[in-house]
Amino acid sequence: MTRVPERRPSRRKTALLLLALIASGCASSGGIRAGARAERSADFDRAVVEYTKAVRANPEDRHARESLERVRLRAAQEHYLRGRRLAAAERYEEAAIELQLATELNPSDATADAALREARARLRTRIAVSREGQTELEALIERSRDAAPPGLALPAGTTLPDSMTFRDASSRIVFLAIAKWADLNVLFDPGYRDERITVDLRNTTLADALASLTATTRTFYRVTAQRTVTIVPDTAAKRREYEEQILQVFFLSNAEMKEVVDLLRIVLDVRQISPMSNVNAVSVKDTPERVAAAGRLIAAIDKARPEVIINVELLEVDRTRLREYGLQIASPGSAGISGSLDVNRDDLTVQTLRSLTQSDVFVTGVPGLYYRLLKNDAATRTLANPQLRTSEGMPAQARFGERVPVPVTTFAPIATGGINQQPITSFVYENIGVNIDITPRTHHNDEVSLALKITLSNISGSLNGLPTFGNREISTTIRLKDGETNMLAGLIRDEERTSLAGLPGLSDLPLIGRFFASNRKQTLQSDIVLTLTPHIVRILDLSEGDLQPFR
Repeated sequence: MTRVPERRPSRRKTALLLLALIASGCASSGGIRAGARAERSADFDRAVVEYTKAVRANPEDRHARESLERVRLRAAQEHYLRGRRLAAAERYEEAAIELQLATELNPSDATADAALREARARLRTRIAVSREGQTELEALIERSRDAAPPGLALPAGTTLPDSMTFRDASSRIVFLAIAKWADLNVLFDPGYRDERITVDLRNTTLADALASLTATTRTFYRVTAQRTVTIVPDTAAKRREYEEQILQVFFLSNAEMKEVVDLLRIVLDVRQISPMSNVNAVSVKDTPERVAAAGRLIAAIDKARPEVIINVELLEVDRTRLREYGLQIASPGSAGISGSLDVNRDDLTVQTLRSLTQSDVFVTGVPGLYYRLLKNDAATRTLANPQLRTSEGMPAQARFGERVPVPVTTFAPIATGGINQQPITSFVYENIGVNIDITPRTHHNDEVSLALKITLSNISGSLNGLPTFGNREISTTIRLKDGETNMLAGLIRDEERTSLAGLPGLSDLPLIGRFFASNRKQTLQSDIVLTLTPHIVRILDLSEGDLQPFR
């Protein structure tokens, strides 16, 4: 007898494949119908999303691909026109968002790309700090800082003639010849020793000639009276003997006094320095050269700290809706994802749409159209949307939630030296909810580093009548450009709901009521989505002189 091989496993595979094809076809046709409805109502952004879902479900569907390309161009044109209108109204930040989206939807549109570059350029010019708004006191301090220190000095503008060339000549004779030409008196310290030198001083200034001669003869000079110069051997003892000292008070506006005092002592070796806390100033007594160097050093560091406004948006998102929109941001137990978008780079990707605020930018790699739909979904709640302004290095804090009292019991002796103790109960308040700590640091290329600490806490239960707390914490540092948005997700929150359903009256009967009723337990998952957008509102006011070396 011949056995016929069983075909059931093969039939099961065929059935499963057929069901998969049917499901794919249903998803594709459903996306096409939804996209067509959105296109007819001129909602081209939603049409792009729906047609994209259809293409993902069935990549071979030519009709879906053609429809997607058509609505992409229509949506790009809509955002381009809107961006031009906003730019004409000088609303450059919003214009950059619209034009950026237009270039992403239609990368081949050179007109939109040029308009986007222009909007970004105009937006950057608003960051520059104007020096025209100086107060009278600031202008006075700057003028006094640039002025030469008081005291005797060489006559300015004196240039030696072509005849100032000496070969194997006495150094004393050379000094006297220069002094005679410049109409100066020259005195020599008793310790000065004459020597033979060869030097060419043609067409040099008086100050350069004296500097060259003193370096050759291992001496230094001091202007000891009006039009009188004394030549002194360059030794430590003679330096101290002829050292001229002046006193100057430097008033501080931004720098910390202790940091300034420590800096002058370490870098310039200034010993005679005194802080004056009542007027926020430091007094320095030293040589004119060292006091001048101290002034330049203080001017370079006594500047206002850069300031940053951080737009914070906190959303509570239904994870079921995330899956419906095709955004699997994080799964339970995962660390979540973090991404960013740059509004200043030339290779910009999609930002937000017209219905979003300036801080509503999606994470890199997550389509902005999906994020827009998710944000506007009825199941999404905006928990908070504050603006935090802080200086560089200063922490900004945001607390969303409530403070819960927690009893803390300590024991103290009833009497001095006794063994009996009495309990003393006090209360400590714990922050429950979302706690955000941000410390910014600006960079010279219009980038901002944000040191983040995000804590999500809740009351998870109780133990012996005392609350127990659940806690999730993220600590990280991110670097963003001015106006770039970072989105952080994955802070999942579970909520259990139990409902009783049954026949009215019968379900309430004791003992037998449970036979006419049923309990339904439902677990709801929500995701906390956080977006951060830094905006630089004050930059470090550096001048060209701050970047040049000095002695």
